[in-house]
Order: sequence, then C-alpha cells, then structure tokens
Amino acid sequence: MANEHDAEVVDADSDDGFVERLRQLVAKLGSANALAKSAGVSQSGFQRYLAGGQPTRKVLIALAQAARVDLMWLMTGKGDPQPDDPHFALDGSIRSLTRLPLYKRRAVAEEEVPPEPPSDLPVKPETVAGLGFCRFWLSKHGMDASHLAGLYMQGNSMEPTIANGDTVLVNITQRDIVDGGIYALRGENAMIIKRVQNELDGRLRLISDNPVFKAIEIAHTELDVIGRVVWRGSLL
Repeated sequence: MANEHDAEVVDADSDDGFVERLRQLVAKLGSANALAKSAGVSQSGFQRYLAGGQPTRKVLIALAQAARVDLMWLMTGKGDPQPDDPHFALDGSIRSLTRLPLYKRRAVAEEEVPPEPPSDLPVKPETVAGLGFCRFWLSKHGMDASHLAGLYMQGNSMEPTIANGDTVLVNITQRDIVDGGIYALRGENAMIIKRVQNELDGRLRLISDNPVFKAIEIAHTELDVIGRVVWRGSLL
C-alpha cells in the first residue's frame, strides 16, 4: 500500500492543474473512493490531495498505476495521459469509444463471402455497420467488448420489451440457458430473439413477450444458442 506520509514530497506543480488532473482520474474510475482504494491510499489522505495537498512520489506512482495514466503527465500535465492506449482519452474524445460489430438477422448466400464474425460466434451473419460504445460504460456494467455483437430486431414478437427496429447487444459467451433470459438463437435458416425456458423433457420453450404470438417448444439440438441479449437500444 502506498504511504502518503512518506517524508519525500514531490512538487507536482504549483498551480491548480494537478488537482484538476486528479479529478479527471476520479471521473475515469467512477469515484474518489474507487481511485483511492485502487491506489492503496487512505480516503482522508486522498481528500487532502484534492484540497491541494502534495502527495509523495510513492503515492503519485500508485495513483498513476491505478488509473493507468502516464506518471509524468500526472505530475506536470505535459505529454499524453495515456500514450499507449488508442481507445481512451481523459477529455472524453472519440478515443473513449470501442467499435462493436452490428449484424443483420438474415441468412447469407453461399456464394457471398461475409466479413469474419466475432471469434467463436456460431453463425455467419453479414456485417452491416458498427456500434460505438464507451469502454468505461461497458466495464461499469460488467461487459467486455470482445464478447459482444449487435443485432437489429425485426418484427414485433418481443414487444413491448424489444420493438421492431431496436438494436440489441448479445453476449456471445453466455450460451447456457437461464430460465427467463432473452437469447439470440439460430435454426436451420433463421435467426430469432426469444425469451427461453428449459422444459423438464430437455426441450426449450421459446416465448414471445407479445401475447399475440404463441410459445413454441423445440428440441435443444435443433437450435444454436448465439448468446444472451444483455442490452437494447431504441428510439422514443
């Protein structure tokens, strides 16, 4: 643990720039408590730094490592805060975004050569675009960009939960059926999004949230589970 009471104190800089940089780190990690805990600094000590107190060299190193920023930038404000990370910028610029693949829900003709889908995705849909998501937001909600793929919802069978034209994110690593979860599934010629329930005889019950549509029972072996729907976006 970093000891903020070490005798050696570093003059980070004489103006308020250092405090502002600390606040940027706080915003990046979500809270002052989260940053202090990650750096091994006491809450009271960290509050002193936010009030203008000067941290020791060890504390500066611990803070820079906890927030994954350049130490010299933290101390002086000079240079790039994260020169080795092309995806994140503390000023909120586009580098904070990660691009997720977005796929059509239709079969691809044999003669077509579609772009490669995410690794281990058991279907070959056609890539049509990309979705920009904030890496911090994904991480905050326990999502890994490398595990996600986007799909358009077609049809109204899942209304009001998911409407026609909505975009959903599918976690392609979550393929074990949890009763009541919504999953993207693929049969012989079609991809569907349904709420799924395990039946006692090993079959799956595919449920539409729209009561107009009847539930369907089907053998587990007749479907590939692409992944669990973990997010949906729609226009108001």
